[in-house]
Amino acid sequence: MDDSDREHLLESLIGVSASRRTYYSEYRENERRLDRAIASVAMISGALCNTTSGVACLARAVVEVALQHFDASLAVLVLNAPETSRWGMRRTARGVEPLEPGADLAVIEGAITQVLAQHGLVMREAGAGMRVLGAPMLLSDQVVGALVVVLHAGFTMDERELSVLRTLANQAAVAVENARLYEESERLRAQAVALYEDALRQKTELEEKNRQLAKARYRLAAARQNEILNSERTRIARDLHDSVAQHLISIGMNLEWCRVQLDPQSPVYERICNAKEMARSAVTRMRATIFQLTPVNGAQSSLVAALRELAIDFEKTTNLNVQLHTADVPPMVSVQLASGLYYIAQEALFNAYKHARARQISIAIHFHSGAAHLVIADDGVGIAEEALNAVTPEPTAQHFGLRNMRERVQELGGTLTILRPPVGGTEVRVVVPLQELPG
Repeated sequence: MDDSDREHLLESLIGVSASRRTYYSEYRENERRLDRAIASVAMISGALCNTTSGVACLARAVVEVALQHFDASLAVLVLNAPETSRWGMRRTARGVEPLEPGADLAVIEGAITQVLAQHGLVMREAGAGMRVLGAPMLLSDQVVGALVVVLHAGFTMDERELSVLRTLANQAAVAVENARLYEESERLRAQAVALYEDALRQKTELEEKNRQLAKARYRLAAARQNEILNSERTRIARDLHDSVAQHLISIGMNLEWCRVQLDPQSPVYERICNAKEMARSAVTRMRATIFQLTPVNGAQSSLVAALRELAIDFEKTTNLNVQLHTADVPPMVSVQLASGLYYIAQEALFNAYKHARARQISIAIHFHSGAAHLVIADDGVGIAEEALNAVTPEPTAQHFGLRNMRERVQELGGTLTILRPPVGGTEVRVVVPLQELPG
């Protein structure tokens, strides 16, 4: 092997020219550049790992790697899609600093324009011995941006440095696209989460509205049923009053005419008197039935007004003196409470008229300590001991009204007390805790 072959072999092994007699200095320079290139590759790998941090963070990391590897005074990354964006860093007396918005980049504008137009590496003089080096950022043969650095006069440029810049630019293009895709996927994910939460909220609201609608339908059906029932009760009461009751009164009047025409000693006279008494008793029972069939006015929202109307109607029907006393009663109460107390008062009035032979009856209603207090008192003969002591009266003629009152008070969650005051008569006391009303 001659000397030229040895030199060529040595050059291929150590990467330096053997034209001089000593190769150590050139070998050390190549070794330094190789170490810097390896370090730059590590920095490039670290920079390209910022994909999930967003395009801006990734671009700043790439610019920082380019500035350090080329020991540049200025490094700028330009993206031209979807709109032109720039990120840059420069070396100052204070150290490495990011470019401020609106910084003067006249020294590299030409290089940026040339790189984007030629789709290739560009090197231009920048004065004072400095050079501008730019590489296109290629993605699927499309230029998506440019990476440009400003080199000092003493920086040695060779093919390896150009390869580093080209590799960094191309890898940055791929990483930027991945970052954009990641940002878009995150945006779509956030949008999907927002739409899901909105759909879930709408589903919850719809379920709540369906529950409210079901309750409203139930109340409407109950109100409609109650309206139909009250209408039918009113119709029956009116028919009984206009037909049966009037016929019984006419029968009684005819019997009275017959009675006065007969001799009191006649056996027919006694039969006529008994028939008249039976007609009178039937009229009394019919009026009581008509009174019981009369419902609470469905449009009445005031408990006091309903009780006042009840007292007036009862006085007209029975000729008894009925007094109403009220205190601290709210102008509006629930339909359940108003109807319950109304029917309890109606039942107590009817029992007093039917069994107690009373002349005066008082109704007292007041609200105190979160409860409704209803008291009905009469001056009659008083309730019988067996009825007063009965815990669960059987539905007989005398006890049916008491059982009705107890059932209605139980539905309201209240208590019923029946007393025989020392002054005589009967006193019915009802206490309904408002907070315990069934929902």
